[in-house]
Amino acid sequence: MRDIETREDIILIMRKFYDKLLVDETISFFFIRVTKVDQHLEEHFEILATFWEQALFLKGGYHNNMFQKHKDIHEKSAFTKEHFDTWLKHLYTTLDEYFKGEKVEQMKTQALNMATVLQIKFSQ
Repeated sequence: MRDIETREDIILIMRKFYDKLLVDETISFFFIRVTKVDQHLEEHFEILATFWEQALFLKGGYHNNMFQKHKDIHEKSAFTKEHFDTWLKHLYTTLDEYFKGEKVEQMKTQALNMATVLQIKFSQ
């Protein structure tokens, strides 16, 4: 297996990742009922790809406030530790199924850091 190298790799990861999220009843309601992101997945994947390109390859271009977007969702339906754990589990599994390398490990670390920060902020 090779490492994550391109935007197309990130979009593949997001598609496979969301395949898992959308069928997991413990978390799918965030994507189906709370945000209705399931109705515009391709657009969402493009935003996520830009975010992860910036995080992994320092490309720039992501201008949204990731914290505020998730805070708004949390205010509609609170995230729990279990939701973050499920999100990370599905992301890690997806990454390990398709890629291996430094960028994969970087993505895992950054995802864990984001999940940890969001949990801390939302519990205050």
